[in-house]
Amino acid sequence: MPRSLFAVVLTDGQEAGAERLRKEYSDAQVYELGDNVFIVSGDTLSSSVAKSAALTKEQAKAGIRGVVFKLNGSYTGYTRASLWEWLENAEDAE
Repeated sequence: MPRSLFAVVLTDGQEAGAERLRKEYSDAQVYELGDNVFIVSGDTLSSSVAKSAALTKEQAKAGIRGVVFKLNGSYTGYTRASLWEWLENAEDAE
């Protein structure tokens, strides 16, 4: 399975969700874009990323709410240069 990029947007329980993502993925696999938005890189599915962040019906008692978007490699904007560098490295990683 090729490496994919996912945007995780946490709407409730941001600290707990962020901690779960940091425990599940290495620093090279998670980029914190803001207090509640993370970019995750991995050879996985969006449902697995959601489970890692406790964003499933079964894990609802954790109080974490949000959504996972699979990115299609098309993005644009103006932000820190470190994000663009991280995205380039994450997509090229094997």
